[in-house]
Amino acid sequence: MALSEQYQQQIIDTIKQLPEEKLAEVFNFVTFLKEKYQPSTEKNIVKLGGLWEGFELTDKEIQDARKEIWQHLDMKEIV
Repeated sequence: MALSEQYQQQIIDTIKQLPEEKLAEVFNFVTFLKEKYQPSTEKNIVKLGGLWEGFELTDKEIQDARKEIWQHLDMKEIV
């Protein structure tokens, strides 16, 4: 029997000796360890810094855009 299998069996035997009300604690701890050592998945992070750099909006352009949006909203029936 490999060392890893021996440890697994010892853990199982020890858990079987615990009072039933302590099994939830064991489960929580084992779940914590599993998540801690699980390989992390890389997330594709999009950097937005400087996205609007050099883009100047005037107050008039903002007002016109708002009017256009509100006109479209007024045309649609709101249920």
